[in-house]
Amino acid sequence: MITALIVGGVLLFAGGGAAGFALSRDRSDKVLEQQTLLIAELQDGQRALIEQAGKPVVIDAEVRAALASVPPACVTALGGDPMSAQCALLQCWAFGQSAAQRPDCDSVEAAAVAEYQKGTSPSVNAGAE
Repeated sequence: MITALIVGGVLLFAGGGAAGFALSRDRSDKVLEQQTLLIAELQDGQRALIEQAGKPVVIDAEVRAALASVPPACVTALGGDPMSAQCALLQCWAFGQSAAQRPDCDSVEAAAVAEYQKGTSPSVNAGAE
């Protein structure tokens, strides 16, 4: 039992000495210096990311044109009515051209045809005047 304690103590002492030799002052300084450089690079990257996130979003011409493509039947200044069935139908068709999931425009189309037949459409009324 005592022999095991002595051998364990010697091994612990030898292990501590080996660890101390492996982590000598010269090597520790190099490791800390490299770690400091790595932290500085990470901080620079984070600053650049924050700067990029703070910049305004620039929309290219194609996206801007798609966002601005409002059917004339929906623009009040052009004689349209945003609440009309024609506006709803044109919007449904526009979304149907670009969406992978095609919307069902049958009910909207039927309402627009009924409105045209009644003569309540803004464009039909404008032509009658």
